[in-house]
Amino acid sequence: MSAPASMVARVALIVNAFDRAGTVLRLDEVVDRTGLPRSSTHRILNQLHTSGLLQHTPDSYSLAASSLPASGAIDHSQLRSVASPVLERLHADTALVVHLGVLAGADVVYLDKVAGGGGAAVPTRVAGRTPAHASALGKAMLARLRAEDVDGILDAPLRKCTPSTIDDLPTLHQELARIRSRRGLAYDDQELAVGLASIAAPITMPGPHHAGLSLTGAAPAQRLSRVAPFLSRAANGISERLGRSPAGAEQVAAEAVTEDMLSRVLRTLSSDDWV
Repeated sequence: MSAPASMVARVALIVNAFDRAGTVLRLDEVVDRTGLPRSSTHRILNQLHTSGLLQHTPDSYSLAASSLPASGAIDHSQLRSVASPVLERLHADTALVVHLGVLAGADVVYLDKVAGGGGAAVPTRVAGRTPAHASALGKAMLARLRAEDVDGILDAPLRKCTPSTIDDLPTLHQELARIRSRRGLAYDDQELAVGLASIAAPITMPGPHHAGLSLTGAAPAQRLSRVAPFLSRAANGISERLGRSPAGAEQVAAEAVTEDMLSRVLRTLSSDDWV
């Protein structure tokens, strides 16, 4: 198996090697699991340690207790493990950039990202942060909070990332109400980055934690509504599997979440027809 060329793909491959909380791996074991060159693996492991995603002892690596200071006892490895095949399938079927993120205070933190294939360049990275109010992914998670909790974590005025970014709380609350009326589906049209639009759906997490799944591309937001049912089904499928035992969740194929219908429908359309 040839190693992926994309740095994001390599990072995701290494992170997913730690397939459950408590996994401890030596450098050579990570190399064996990923098939990546030893030098690249060592460099990426050190970068993940610096970013706070991994713990490092003199001879081994393990997932940090939490890469997010405010996330408590959330098991990010289980979320990544369950979601990873779904992200790959959605990207293969849509050619859009797929993100998995969690809410950390006023920010989205990206746990995984699947891109490549000549699609739009999206200025996000695994373990990176962006303002939650400025993206579909962030707004999908904020909409799960009570209004007073949103006010408690966001500081007004809201930071503008582009001319289209919502920058005041009253307008944001109106937008969050619309998202709730759509059963959690959120959109952004050039709010995080000029020329890019996204659609996102929330993932239900154990306890008071919030996660979400998004599709991003160089397309008008209204056209992304065509894939909304499939994105919602994928997010709901991940949510259901997070409630099962880790062993049971790992045995579920990605096709059971996104369904073969997604491939059949999207592959009957040229990319220009819907993106």
